[in-house]
Amino acid sequence: MAINIKNRLLNIFKGLGSAVRGNANELAAVSFAAVLVAFFALNLFAPDKSFSEKENRMLQEFPDVSVHDYLNGRFEKSFEDYANDQFILRDKFIRVKSSFDAAIGGIKSNGVWKGRGGYLIEDSNVPSGSFIKDNSEAIGEFIEANPGIRARFLLAPNAVSIMKKKLPVGANPADQNIYMDSFFEAVKKVGCEPIDVRESFEDAKKDRQLFYYTDHHWTSAGAELAYQAIKESFGLEEEYSFKQYPVKNDFLGTMSSKSGFSGGRCDEITLPVREDDGRLNSVIFYEESKKKTTEFYNLDKLEEKDAYQVFGGTNHSIYTIKTPVKGNRRLLLIKDSYANSVLPYLMQHYTEIVVVDPRYYYDNIQDVIDVEGIKDVLFLYNANTFFEDSSLKMMLEE
Repeated sequence: MAINIKNRLLNIFKGLGSAVRGNANELAAVSFAAVLVAFFALNLFAPDKSFSEKENRMLQEFPDVSVHDYLNGRFEKSFEDYANDQFILRDKFIRVKSSFDAAIGGIKSNGVWKGRGGYLIEDSNVPSGSFIKDNSEAIGEFIEANPGIRARFLLAPNAVSIMKKKLPVGANPADQNIYMDSFFEAVKKVGCEPIDVRESFEDAKKDRQLFYYTDHHWTSAGAELAYQAIKESFGLEEEYSFKQYPVKNDFLGTMSSKSGFSGGRCDEITLPVREDDGRLNSVIFYEESKKKTTEFYNLDKLEEKDAYQVFGGTNHSIYTIKTPVKGNRRLLLIKDSYANSVLPYLMQHYTEIVVVDPRYYYDNIQDVIDVEGIKDVLFLYNANTFFEDSSLKMMLEE
């Protein structure tokens, strides 16, 4: 009898335990679903942010909706970027992840290597399987539709490629040169002349700082070296000398913000000015805001987190620079932010430069070429940004 009672009690407790565990599982599932719903609701009603202090970059805002953009996949890509960028508490999650990586003594945090000599170096991005083929074909079709243009593509290497000796022991980034070689070969076949600055950068890095210590951009010295290569490729004969004027000496850039690593060296930002004081009273017209200005350098941005915005301000979909340069040279510059610090040099040679960032531009680029009478087209990207971005192909296929 005692044994039967004991067994019954054990069975009862087992049953109760199973019920509790079952209820606990159900409760956990319901709680998890409730958290997801709450986050979804908060994301719907939370105001969008235009800038991430943690990542030190502009964020994707809600994209314009059109049937054309939806059908070609551009809206879907922009909306995905928007959802990722505007996720509530995004900066806090990034900060926790970066702090954890840094705290355990890692050499890499959030895609950034903790290099030597104060360098924080972004890891290399690898293009998808069909990326090079798809983009080179789109460029080829664009050139075929505009047989009168001279097209050049400057794909800039990143610090992860040029500054390899500054990487920490144990770093194993993908070889960026393999993919750059393949892309240069592909665009050359479709009639676009590649501009390869890697050899000149390898030679010059001994004497000049070509990349910022804590930011993913090249310095004004790196931009000037790229300008010399562009000038030679397009046959721009005018010779100018520039002097670099320091305007900030405590710049901590995107890699510092993104990684959470401490100890990165503060950078100096310099602005190039022609040594003959040949100032150009250029007029810059921003299509989005319908505003005009004669100031390319945004000196007020030097006091903000992203001080690199001193070069032309925030990213714009399209703007036009009209200069007093004699002649009829007109350039279409299709670019990412690496081009911003090259523009002060190019402005010395062209009567008009139309600047387009495909990440934010949704109109037909052919209209720009036809209306403005464009003869020179320069694509200027850094490899890391370019290899993970599909916007150029989408824009060219509009």
